[in-house]
This record gives sequence, structure tokens and C-alpha cells, in this order.
Amino acid sequence: DEIRELAGTDRMTIPPNFLKMLADSTDPLPRKLDPASAVKNCKDAEFGGGKLQEKEFRFLLNQDGCATEKMCQGIRAFVADTDKLEAAIKSKLK
Repeated sequence: DEIRELAGTDRMTIPPNFLKMLADSTDPLPRKLDPASAVKNCKDAEFGGGKLQEKEFRFLLNQDGCATEKMCQGIRAFVADTDKLEAAIKSKLK
């Protein structure tokens, strides 16, 4: 259900078992996330109005220890999985 709620995300890593479930499903998969509507519906003028500069975003992100650590964890896991995938592909091409 979480994957379906993220429909509309530009880039997302989805595990193969969830991809298969989506491919096998005949249920409609409407887009749930849209950048234009997200900006329009954002009540925070600083964020929704696009006034937040990258340097301010980075500062705020670094102030949030949990967000920073979780993002780092996700990046490390993504890189590790990418390395595994590349190794598997190379072994198949030999």
C-alpha cells in the first residue's frame, strides 16, 4: 500500500517483489504525488512559496540529526545495493 501511495514520485527504488505485485495487478494506479499540487497545498509560505534556498535547506537538514542520519543510512544502503547489482551483472556477462 505504501508503494501505491507514492505513485507519482520521479525516482524511487522499489524491491523486485513489489514491482512484480504492481505488474501483476489490474487495479488502477492513479498518480498520488504531483509537485505542482504539493506546492499549491503547502501551508508554509517559506517552503510552499519556493523561497527556501539550497544553503538554507542544507542548514535546516543538518540541524535535524534524525533526518540527516536516516538520509545517510539510505544513501549507504543504496550504494551497497548498487554495488551488488553491478557485480551480479558483471558475473552474468563473463
